[in-house]
Amino acid sequence: MKKIQARYYHNGRVSPIKLIVMHSMEAPEKPTTAEAVANWFATSSPKTSAHVCVDSNSSVRCVDDNDTAWAAPNANASGLHIELTGYARQTRAQWLDAFSLATLKNAAKVAAAWVKKYDIPIRHLTPAQVRAGHKGFCAHVDVTRAYPGTGSHTDPGAVFPWDRFLAMVKAEVNGEPAKPVSWSRTLVYTKGKAMMKGADVEAWQAILNELGYDVDVDGLYGLGSTEATKKAQSKLKVLVTGTVDKTTWQAGQKAASK
Repeated sequence: MKKIQARYYHNGRVSPIKLIVMHSMEAPEKPTTAEAVANWFATSSPKTSAHVCVDSNSSVRCVDDNDTAWAAPNANASGLHIELTGYARQTRAQWLDAFSLATLKNAAKVAAAWVKKYDIPIRHLTPAQVRAGHKGFCAHVDVTRAYPGTGSHTDPGAVFPWDRFLAMVKAEVNGEPAKPVSWSRTLVYTKGKAMMKGADVEAWQAILNELGYDVDVDGLYGLGSTEATKKAQSKLKVLVTGTVDKTTWQAGQKAASK
């Protein structure tokens, strides 16, 4: 991993490592943002830092594990901190677009190494559990809520996809790829009727994003998903219907995994 040493941090630790704390950089989604923020930590930032900065194609070390980053008051002494490219205001769909999925996968690799090294449970802690000193994962906002009056940070946002991220971490720890959702039913949108919804819809929308089609990963199969599916079907050389049958699903999943 590339290293750009942060300017502000404490040598050593006064507490054992218990937390992996997730942050958003509040910076644009670009493949050079991890390096840019790491350089900012090294040169001109206020008194702040993190252990690792992550974007879609790189992870940059800023503070060593055995040293204390200045990232979130009351979670610095016992925390390892990851900065993710993006913004706390992002929707779940934006956290699951192609760029952010790549970022989350890189972050999962970093976190998985820490899970194994420091015996961190793969679970999202509540603010009360953070305050009680439990081991696990949390967001900067969870630290803010655990210790009222110590800050106002809300990153990485209320809709950060903890389910998807922690599944990625588990897969990395187990040395296996994250299990994809399998096709189980035909997805179809009919104007005037309630949209189909569910985890399978969200999984297909994520595949569409991986293929370069900008759709909201909201778990609702509507007009936008239908139109994107038609474009994907044309490119995948399957029957263009806007309906996701098994053939379309498998072709899209295969193309997205390349």
